[in-house]
Amino acid sequence: MKKAILIYYTGTYNTRYIAEKIKEKISDSYDVDHLEIDLHTPAVDLSSYDLIGLGYPIYAFNAPSFFLNYLKKMKFPKDKQYFIFKNSGESFALNNASSRKIIKYLKKNNVNRFSEYHFLMPYNIHFRYDDAFIYELFEADRKLLEVLKHDILNDDVRHLKSNFLYDLVSRILRIQTFGGYLNSYFYRVEDTKCIKCGLCVKKCPVENIYYKNGKIKFRHHCLMCMRCSFYCPKDAISIGMLQKWKVNGAYDFEKICSASNLKDSKYVEKQQGFFFKCYPKTFAEIDKMYNQIQNKSK
Repeated sequence: MKKAILIYYTGTYNTRYIAEKIKEKISDSYDVDHLEIDLHTPAVDLSSYDLIGLGYPIYAFNAPSFFLNYLKKMKFPKDKQYFIFKNSGESFALNNASSRKIIKYLKKNNVNRFSEYHFLMPYNIHFRYDDAFIYELFEADRKLLEVLKHDILNDDVRHLKSNFLYDLVSRILRIQTFGGYLNSYFYRVEDTKCIKCGLCVKKCPVENIYYKNGKIKFRHHCLMCMRCSFYCPKDAISIGMLQKWKVNGAYDFEKICSASNLKDSKYVEKQQGFFFKCYPKTFAEIDKMYNQIQNKSK
């Protein structure tokens, strides 16, 4: 059986969730390895793999610098099949530019055939998504997973279109990279809530959190992945200047996906405001791709 590897960074585990779904989808044809990177992950030899997936969460319309720094250490054999899988809470076209540096790394290694897929996942900051909203996003993701599988098995190439303006704005917004450093000076833990479970210390992907003299402390190389505040069992972590945007508590994805009462809610269709304007177009584009592969298989 052919071998595949999914190399990814995940903050609050949305990218891990997508990676697991990809593995399920292609496991009939590939023996799939996962490599979830952290601060100590060494560069991996890709020579024994036939298929290589690179995955990340989109941060301010960019790939996380932590993930890019890891990829800099890699050598990408040109005779392999590659794809990029990324995720964000919205489908604005500006997100298409987020992979530009990864694409640069691939082309530097003479890799010119690769595909790219943008999955939709709920926010871990800014505001909490309604279950009905998540259900619709996951229905789109389910179809996109079928498209991804079809492309892999047929060696088809599928790109997300960017342009000069998207690339320029994305470059400007890289300033968010410094946000974690600055904001970490304002992180606090509420002693009256904290139970000293150590979960935040143990789970921080870059070891930015430590325990000293009976208190939780923060260093200053935070990624702003929100894993600590999102999963704190007592909601004890204050995230500085972003405190008003904090979301605490994991979503129950499996429960949401199996909730038949959400199937016909048409949540997005009922919403008003600019934020929701991108979704109908994205859903239609995914439906078009999905229908095309369905027709080919008949």
